Amino acid sequence: MRRFMTAAAAVLFLIPCAFSGCKAPEKAPSVKTEFTEITGIADRTVAYQGVEPILVHFTSTAFWTVSTPEWILRSHDFGIAGTYDVQLKVNSNPGVEDRTGTVTFTCGSDVRSFTVLQKAQTPESGEETKTFSFRLMTFNILQSTDEAEGHQWAQYREAPCKAMFQATDPDIICLQECRRTQLNFMKNNFPQYSYFQYAKDGVKKSGYENVEKCDDDAIFQNGGHRDVIALRTNRFQMLDWGRYWFSATPEVSSYAGDLFIDGGTPKISLWLKVRERESGIVFFVWDTHFFPSGTTGRKQCSLMSVERMQAQCADSDPVFFCGDLNLAYDHESLKPLRDYMQHAGKTAATTESKPTYTGFRTDRNTWTYIDHIFYRNASAKLYKVVDEPIENGTSVCSDHFPVYTDFQVTITK
Repeated sequence: MRRFMTAAAAVLFLIPCAFSGCKAPEKAPSVKTEFTEITGIADRTVAYQGVEPILVHFTSTAFWTVSTPEWILRSHDFGIAGTYDVQLKVNSNPGVEDRTGTVTFTCGSDVRSFTVLQKAQTPESGEETKTFSFRLMTFNILQSTDEAEGHQWAQYREAPCKAMFQATDPDIICLQECRRTQLNFMKNNFPQYSYFQYAKDGVKKSGYENVEKCDDDAIFQNGGHRDVIALRTNRFQMLDWGRYWFSATPEVSSYAGDLFIDGGTPKISLWLKVRERESGIVFFVWDTHFFPSGTTGRKQCSLMSVERMQAQCADSDPVFFCGDLNLAYDHESLKPLRDYMQHAGKTAATTESKPTYTGFRTDRNTWTYIDHIFYRNASAKLYKVVDEPIENGTSVCSDHFPVYTDFQVTITK
């Protein structure tokens, strides 16, 4: 009986379709994601000093994106379905070698790419070309006072730091948070460098009439945090130097003014004008430490730094800007720097993308990328985050990893 009832139910279920001729519902037609027309997608070679913008015209049926190398600027990054003119501006090639980049437009599965080969500058007849190469390191060494248990300088970090500097052998070192104890350690163990720190050349040159007037300047006093630039003495000569605070009163140790008030603590920048002895080429090195938090203050750090570099340096001068910026590369507060300079980690011929700040945390997912090397009018060959074990390991040198870049500088006159 049960089998009979089941079969009968099945027959009754099928009867309506038998009389009505019902059909399965039709699927909605799919929209093809593609470029229905596109022009300007062609490989090309351009001159070193930049050219008229490359124009790509297209119509897309859906959301689209475009990607370019760091040195090609885009008028648009993406868009919805429609017709567009995208301009691509090629920055001048500051290097001594040709460079090639790929431009890619994507609309769903429709991918259109082309390459841009940009020539290096060729010296004109009668011009003289001079060049030199060097290794530049930035490293927040972490102050040697009030460290967390297990990370004290003398007991745990001094020996690994010594091994790290010996292994990497940089030509120029930019340190942040360097206390007097650590500066003495550097001078005693690495006498091949000349060390420059704020107040090196006396009270008056540091901006004070007498010692009493600098009593409230912690960086001037022995115990204060300081930026230090070390130059390999047999290769480089310091010609001039300067410093400023991120403040409405930049000549005074402060973070005064409405735009800097969320800085939380005074932060200083130190700069050197340097001559490479063999080639005679003159260049600039900036060592800095941005505010660790806040909104307006950190943006002002970038704006103020670019303004200072533009005022101090000619457009053709090689300039190197490094330090602990307490911001990721793509943070909006670093846009003035990105617009004015190139980033070694993004443009070096051999590079890597790794975090630089650990906070001594074991969870790698919490590590961040806040230490940077920017530059102008040079060629970055190698960019490296020093996170490999060296003796006791670079992970215990500091709560930051050292970062270095191998640069080539070429001047034609």
